[in-house]
Amino acid sequence: MESEQDKQQSAEPQAGAPNTAPATAPAGGSVPAPTSTNSSSRRVFIGLGVGAVVIVGAALAIQRTPKGPGVAGDTVSADITLITSDRADVECSAANGIGAFRCGFSDESTAWKGDEQNKLKPYYTTDRHLYLIPGLFLEPALQTRFKSEPPEKPRDQLKRFTAHCNLKILGKVGGVKVRWLATGAWSNPEEVDAATVVDCKVDG
Repeated sequence: MESEQDKQQSAEPQAGAPNTAPATAPAGGSVPAPTSTNSSSRRVFIGLGVGAVVIVGAALAIQRTPKGPGVAGDTVSADITLITSDRADVECSAANGIGAFRCGFSDESTAWKGDEQNKLKPYYTTDRHLYLIPGLFLEPALQTRFKSEPPEKPRDQLKRFTAHCNLKILGKVGGVKVRWLATGAWSNPEEVDAATVVDCKVDG
C-alpha cells in the first residue's frame, strides 16, 4: 500500500513537465495575423513594373520630340522633304532678311531680284520643322537630283525625296509669310529659323 508520503509526491507536478495550463489571451481578444511575405513581394514587383513603364514611356516621348534647332552658329542635322519643282515654286516674304540673305519677296507683291545663292526659301523637314535656306538646289547632290527629274510634268507626278543635310543656324527672321506654289496664297506671318547648308546627301 502507498504511504501518505508517496501520495503527496504523486500529486505534485513533476520537474520539467510541460505547463498545460491555457495561455492568457492578449488584450483585445485576438491574435494579430502574421505578415505575408508573398504579399509584400507582389507589391514590390508591381511597383517595379509601373516604374519601368513610366521610364520607357518617357524615353519614347523624348525620341518623338523634335530636337530644337539650336542657336546662331550651331550646326544641326535636318532631313528635308522635297520635290524638284520646289526650286521654283516655294517662296517666302519678309520685310527684313538676315546678313546677306533675303526672302524672294519683301512683301506679298514686291519681288527681290537677288541671286539664288542669297535667296531664302522655305523648306520643311520630315518632322515638320520649317527652315529658310538659301541656294539649297545649288548643292551638288541637289543639282544631280534636279537634273535626273526636271519639273517638266505636273507636280503630283514628281517623286518626293529626302535631302539629309547639315545646316548652320543663322538666326531667326520675323514676320515671314510662305507659299508653296507660285500661284498659291501666302500664310500668316511667323518667326522662322534661317540656316545655310554645310553639306547634303540625297535619298530617292
